[in-house]
Amino acid sequence: MGAIPRLRALTRGRLATVLVAVGAISLGAGATAARAYFIEGSRWPGRTITYYASAYRKAVDRGAKTWNDAHVGVTFKRVSNKSKANFVIRYDSSVKACEGISLVGYQGRHVQSWIDLGRGCDREYMIITATHEMGHILGLGHETHRCARMNASADFPSGTPGHCSYHSRSYWLGHLLKGDDVRGARALYGG
Repeated sequence: MGAIPRLRALTRGRLATVLVAVGAISLGAGATAARAYFIEGSRWPGRTITYYASAYRKAVDRGAKTWNDAHVGVTFKRVSNKSKANFVIRYDSSVKACEGISLVGYQGRHVQSWIDLGRGCDREYMIITATHEMGHILGLGHETHRCARMNASADFPSGTPGHCSYHSRSYWLGHLLKGDDVRGARALYGG
């Protein structure tokens, strides 16, 4: 197993983290409540979030399509004018290769959100990273107890999220989102 890139997210202003539990699962003696997705940011107004990608365009488009195909109640749409985008995806030399960092959720109408991606990674792995960072843009935080794309780290080179059973990269490219990711986004957007 290779190095484990950390997928980071930032929030602006006061951080309000809300844990949304979706029930408990009995595991026998010493059972604990099942944890679920974290909603960490504010919901975007409207049903469309526009983006402009100057980094890893095809990988970002695939990440956007993955979220759109999950029918979470909001749609990502690429625009050709950077100034008209709700958020931009760009390279940042301070971010390590194959990693990303982003704002979490809606930041207000006068703030253009962003995702920063490190240079030097192959497009396939950046599909995985972009999908994760777009989850932050939606308002999701890091899931710390269940297998989810929104886990804080992923194996390199497979893309296996930190709390998931190991699978090959080809498996993860076909299963970019887990049910926990989709439930979290739907809780925010009513999809």
